[in-house]
Amino acid sequence: MKDELKNYIQSHRNEFDDHSIDEVDKLKLWGKISEQLPETPKKVIPLWKKASFRVAAAVVLLFGCMFVYFSENQLDGEYDMVSEEFRQIDTHYKSLVENQIQLVKSSTNLSKVAQEEFLSYIDELDQEYLNLKKELRQGVNNQIIIEAIINNYRKKIQLMEDLLRRSYPTQNTLDDGELIL
Repeated sequence: MKDELKNYIQSHRNEFDDHSIDEVDKLKLWGKISEQLPETPKKVIPLWKKASFRVAAAVVLLFGCMFVYFSENQLDGEYDMVSEEFRQIDTHYKSLVENQIQLVKSSTNLSKVAQEEFLSYIDELDQEYLNLKKELRQGVNNQIIIEAIINNYRKKIQLMEDLLRRSYPTQNTLDDGELIL
């Protein structure tokens, strides 16, 4: 019998290779096959009905709440210490920067274009400051971030002082050979 089947397959090999089926026919064929397949009921184990599962869920929930509560309190305590130091530094430098910005804005020796260009650069430094402030809240190496914020403020103040110094005309006096800027 095997030999007969083997011979039949070999003699009709081209017919097997030539036969192609399109997607619609494949879907119809699979639909007929799937109708004949027996449905197996899904086994459902209702865990919430068991008392041991309820107790375990309550314990996990309790430990999760305690972990979140204590971790938040610990971070708040560390951030309060950093934030107090940061608030003092921030207040000091903000007042210096605001004074310098008012001087730049009220300067009659600067053109409006120069003022706007300079203030846009200050806005970029402010954006950098906000990014540093976000990093400070994350609590990653706070000392370095505070130093970077201080350097940001110092850079703003230095730039404003340089701009104002360049905007005022130089005064030349020949009295004592001194140059007054």
